[in-house]
Amino acid sequence: MTHSGSLIAEDFEGRLSALGAEFPGWDIGPSDMPSLPYRAVRAGGGEKAIVLVSGSYDGLWGLLSRQDEADCERALLALGKALEERGAKVVRHGVSLVTRTRTGIARSVGAGRGRFVWDSGNGLGSLAAVDEVALKITRLLGLELHPQLGALARRMGARGYRVDIGAPEITVTTTGGGTPRAVRITCEPRPKDDDRDWFWTHWGGPLAQAGDITGAEVAIVGLPARS
Repeated sequence: MTHSGSLIAEDFEGRLSALGAEFPGWDIGPSDMPSLPYRAVRAGGGEKAIVLVSGSYDGLWGLLSRQDEADCERALLALGKALEERGAKVVRHGVSLVTRTRTGIARSVGAGRGRFVWDSGNGLGSLAAVDEVALKITRLLGLELHPQLGALARRMGARGYRVDIGAPEITVTTTGGGTPRAVRITCEPRPKDDDRDWFWTHWGGPLAQAGDITGAEVAIVGLPARS
């Protein structure tokens, strides 16, 4: 292969990699058809997997974008039904769903590039994980308490702290022999950790992963006095 041919091949592979990064859930690579060299196959679909081919990068990007829009439309419809089954009131607004917290605050969820996204910008999960995402949203709305928050509340209560539970958060208070100090703790996704659930303080500080009750307990005990 000539030097120029090598550069063309590297550019081709680089563009395919860029498409793969933008559209997760697709296996993107060269096809065996010279006139349609760009190919994307829906991952995990087996023999019935959706296959998209195009003669150009822009053409395949357009096909993937339209497929993503259709996938998001179906997923939002399914998510809306799942949320209503869990007691949430849902209104479709353009390309998002609008619902309300237990205290009446409007929150919204959108979808794009294979994932559901909360209005804070945090990812909620894959479009394929509708039930899991619906459960996560009902907890964020305060319609039910995250089970790990319940476990943390029991642990802090055993330490002698006063714990008030009011989904979607708990409030941990101690006098410590001086001025009472209270911290509100929530359990929400952390973008920097692949949207895994973490415990957070009300001022936005991460404490520990939701599965690390002991780590969160130690972190709360060690928090400096803060209003």
